[in-house]
Amino acid sequence: MIVRAPRVDDGRGNEAWDWANAVERESEGWAVDVGAGSKDTQNRDGDSIAYTIRGPLDADLRATDRVRLYGVLHEVTGGVGRQMGATARTSHTVAALAAWEG
Repeated sequence: MIVRAPRVDDGRGNEAWDWANAVERESEGWAVDVGAGSKDTQNRDGDSIAYTIRGPLDADLRATDRVRLYGVLHEVTGGVGRQMGATARTSHTVAALAAWEG
């Protein structure tokens, strides 16, 4: 599920993401690979959960979106890439996801 927030005025003349009014929509055809997680015991007693997703080349996914995966909201980290293959079946949209637990 791709989650996209609108941009709104933050009351001080700046634009901000309005995650309280974000819109969720289904997006099919994604493969999910477990990525490397990490621990942060100094500043935050928690774990980073990471995934890499690969989907259709024409998927409407932006670096500013979030992705709900297994019931957890993940941020897109490092942008969204388009990986061209020899055919349409081997071409993908690729993104890394991360979420903190704890």
